[in-house]
Amino acid sequence: MKQIKWKSMVITCGICLLSILLGVALWERLPDTMAIHFNIHNEPDNFAPKGVVVFGLPVLMALMQALCCFVTDLNSIRYGASQKLERVAKGIIPVVSILLHMATLGYALGWDIDIRRVAGLIVGVMFLAMGNYLPKLDYIKHYKLDTEKARKINRFVGFEMVIMGLLFLVSLLLPPAATVICLCLLIPCTLLGVGCAIKVVREK
Repeated sequence: MKQIKWKSMVITCGICLLSILLGVALWERLPDTMAIHFNIHNEPDNFAPKGVVVFGLPVLMALMQALCCFVTDLNSIRYGASQKLERVAKGIIPVVSILLHMATLGYALGWDIDIRRVAGLIVGVMFLAMGNYLPKLDYIKHYKLDTEKARKINRFVGFEMVIMGLLFLVSLLLPPAATVICLCLLIPCTLLGVGCAIKVVREK
């Protein structure tokens, strides 16, 4: 367990919890019940008490981040580390936590916030970041692939992720249906990635 990076876990979990301070500062201005989920038309369809939103959601994100860091570090110990990919993996939840919590509080205060665009922006940037770093991995020890085969798989999946990231960003400029279409495209995109991996593994 000495190789678990506790320092990075504590720091990133702390970042997830930072938005609690904003919620406390705005406590008196926030409504007792707040929207926590929205449909594609930016209409709230699920609500929670103020205390759950201000304190519960950041704590939940911090727990998810702790699990993410733990699993990422264990994977690095067992199969080899990729510092760039680790930084991306460990940075996703804290960024998402801060942005979504701020958007939720802002919407509760009456700000004109399009949650669909906020979520789409986060997903698009996340895909671009992961798609950019994935091709730089040289191996996948878990599957005992040689370097060249692993690179082929990583390049193909990385290319797919970059394309999906760009599509999500473009969809933000279009009607909500465009974002729904992008979400539906994730299924064939995943199947293509799996098909590519199977083909490459079977190559002699």
